[in-house]
Amino acid sequence: MNRRFWLVPVLACACAGGARDAGTPADSVTDAEFAEADTVLPPMPAVPDRQAGHVVSVGVGGVEFSEAWPARAGRCARPPMVLIIAEEPGRSGVSVLLALPATGDLMVDYPVSFADSAGMPDPPAAMLGFQFFDEQRGDAYQAADGVVTLRELTDRRVSGRYAVTVRHIATNQRARVAGVFHQLEVEALVPAYCERLQAAQDSLATPGN
Repeated sequence: MNRRFWLVPVLACACAGGARDAGTPADSVTDAEFAEADTVLPPMPAVPDRQAGHVVSVGVGGVEFSEAWPARAGRCARPPMVLIIAEEPGRSGVSVLLALPATGDLMVDYPVSFADSAGMPDPPAAMLGFQFFDEQRGDAYQAADGVVTLRELTDRRVSGRYAVTVRHIATNQRARVAGVFHQLEVEALVPAYCERLQAAQDSLATPGN
């Protein structure tokens, strides 16, 4: 899978300059303001109709959109994970990272984990990042809570759905987002990419780090 993972930095908290210019830094907003913002959010939208080979997503609240992005997925054996990239280049897109259990049933719910500097979340877990662009700026949102439900995962394809609350990485503006991914083609991720992820995980697990 040799596509450019332009959305992955959102999941790694490598915030784009354009998005950082969009408003108040995230750490200046209090928990009370978060709670107040959540009380005025509309209900979670219904999961949209699925479309093979696409991520179909709708958002309400702080960012309103309805998109069907062409998508593909990549998979690492170590660490066990799936990365979904869906985009309309230069306009918008979403990335979904699923940290898979090493053993047992994979067709389960993957609670959202908010990306930080601690590396891959403990499985089962999901991280999602959304980006939107226009002529002047880019806006990036990260899922703060919710769940991704995996319906199908084979060596060749993956399907599932999500219902999440997202947060703008600069202003903390929030929105409800629902989506579905259906029969996405799965390819092996570049070995060097998987090796870097595993090395980062190993270093975090080493005593003294």
